[in-house]
Amino acid sequence: MIQGGSRAIQVSIVRAESFLDSVSVALEQPQSGVTAQPTTIPSGESTATLTVQVSANTAAGDTTLTVRATSGNEFRTAPLKLAVARAGDLIVRWTAPVPGDSDAYTNGALQLEATIEGGAAEAVEFRRDTELLARITAPPYTHTWNTQSAPEGEYQLTARAIRGGTTFTSLERTVVVDRTPPVVATRAPASSDSQVSARASLEATFSEPVRFSSISQDNVEVLAHGNTRLGAIVSLSSDGTRLTITPTAPLPVPSTVLVKLGTSTHPILDLAGNVLHSASEWVFTVPVWLPVGSALSAHAGATPSENAVLKMDADDRPTVAWSESDGTSKNIHVARWDGTTWQHLGSGLSGLAGLGTDAENPDLHIDAAGRVVVAWDEATGTEDRRRPFLKRWTSSTWEDLPALPRFDGFEITARTPKLATTPNGALFLYLVDSSNRLLGLTLAKDAVEWTYTNTTLPWDHFNPSQPAISVHGENVFVSYNTYLDSLERRGVAVLMNHQTALGSGLVPALPNHVASTSAIVTDQAGNPIVAWNTTDNATQEKELYFSQWTGTAWRTPVPVTATSSSNDSPSLALGTNHQAVLAWSGIVNSERVIHIARLQDDTWDLLSPPLSANATPTTPSLKPSLALDAMNHPTVAWQEGAGSGADIYVYRYNH
Repeated sequence: MIQGGSRAIQVSIVRAESFLDSVSVALEQPQSGVTAQPTTIPSGESTATLTVQVSANTAAGDTTLTVRATSGNEFRTAPLKLAVARAGDLIVRWTAPVPGDSDAYTNGALQLEATIEGGAAEAVEFRRDTELLARITAPPYTHTWNTQSAPEGEYQLTARAIRGGTTFTSLERTVVVDRTPPVVATRAPASSDSQVSARASLEATFSEPVRFSSISQDNVEVLAHGNTRLGAIVSLSSDGTRLTITPTAPLPVPSTVLVKLGTSTHPILDLAGNVLHSASEWVFTVPVWLPVGSALSAHAGATPSENAVLKMDADDRPTVAWSESDGTSKNIHVARWDGTTWQHLGSGLSGLAGLGTDAENPDLHIDAAGRVVVAWDEATGTEDRRRPFLKRWTSSTWEDLPALPRFDGFEITARTPKLATTPNGALFLYLVDSSNRLLGLTLAKDAVEWTYTNTTLPWDHFNPSQPAISVHGENVFVSYNTYLDSLERRGVAVLMNHQTALGSGLVPALPNHVASTSAIVTDQAGNPIVAWNTTDNATQEKELYFSQWTGTAWRTPVPVTATSSSNDSPSLALGTNHQAVLAWSGIVNSERVIHIARLQDDTWDLLSPPLSANATPTTPSLKPSLALDAMNHPTVAWQEGAGSGADIYVYRYNH
């Protein structure tokens, strides 16, 4: 700029997707004699003109101004090079490469053009570093520089105007000669990834910046099963190296997804115009089920992790309790998913001191305050004298709950404790003692002593075992396996509020069949739904049944599935959508796997495929434990392995 002159500068911004506010633009602490009236980029727009004025007494020479763009408490700055010439001097200004670009990129011929202000020049020279490229003696001052013979790299170009033996030089322009095509350096999800979330955002990073103008919704394709185009929003980072692709809906499950970058008619280009390498597309798989972290085991090596129990906390974080022996002692372990990895809550739990402990059959509960409560039974000498123990996690350590009171003057010896909480904060515990009695206890909120619930079974219920518990409001329902003397069969019964039997019990329809393990949930009307398995005494073949209490009677029990055999270990959950979900272990094609199904119009619809972490008949999948998240999607834990080398696996439904 000539002393005393002015120049209009176009200022451009790149807006983030959701940013629409107006932006004020001004010079930040310019040198003496240089001024500019602040301007505003209107809401939703991206450009404005800033007029820079130079006073007549401003010092001649090169300087760098700082342009500041501000919106609220946020601001960005950019440098602006300014050459101030004395009155009477010539100003050499670049016209091509286009002014305003910090660097110019080319992979072939580059057009050079300069204009002269303040008078006439005898000649204009274009120089690459110190080498003369061309000398032009009359306007227009243009030259085409063919860079094909130049090595790739950066070059400094200047245009010089000559008048009467005096040389006037333009600002330097950096030109980058680049003939190397860009490539995709990283991909997320990775190519061939087989465990991709249905809600994943996709990302590609390039080996070098690419042109913003070469990226659009039309030339970035996300295809399911190779040919079904999925809606997606694409955005390029401000440095041009990271492309983010955000699907407008969850990816279909299951599916194989192909991502294509660029087309033959609209390729993705780097700043020099090189086309993105053809090997830029990638494929990944979106499965029905996703593993939640790695397998759970408290000890290194082949140790038996068993009896998993899974619950979800208020933040939809799975928490798992299980029993595991290190070869000397068998303890209870608890781990919680933090969104990235499994965090073990303290060390192994045992109610007894010393080595040789034998803790198993854990149950897990998360109370209204988010505290984890765990119960288990543990051998105290002989197998028929197992004692129940309870502990609560305090965010840093395990604390004992109040000791259980004696029953008939004796310390309780019992197996398979089960836990639940009512809305008033009361904790309920059910178990079967060594005399085959079903016992119920409750610990009121903030209480320091347990009290018995005076559990009373019908006169013809003998030898109860394997209780399961469900709560609806203040009503407590317990299902249990028992011999029904009046029916001369072993079946499943349900007790409401510790004393009221619902109906006469559920028994197998076929002779020589006995009912065993049950699971129970309660629907929105407070009616229990029960699933249980039966065993043919002759063949030992197991089948799964379910029934629902209507308010006055049990509906006729019906089998759950005919697609698997030897069905065992039911686990039930009920979502806020009032739909029951069931998990169980069953054999398909000689492999024992985990099945999940939703109850839809009295039919259990399978969520295919079944689950198995290792997909081999030699590592059976056993004893699933099911929980639902806030969106009513299932997460399931189970034990899988052979011999002494079982682990706990946790998978969630991909949605």
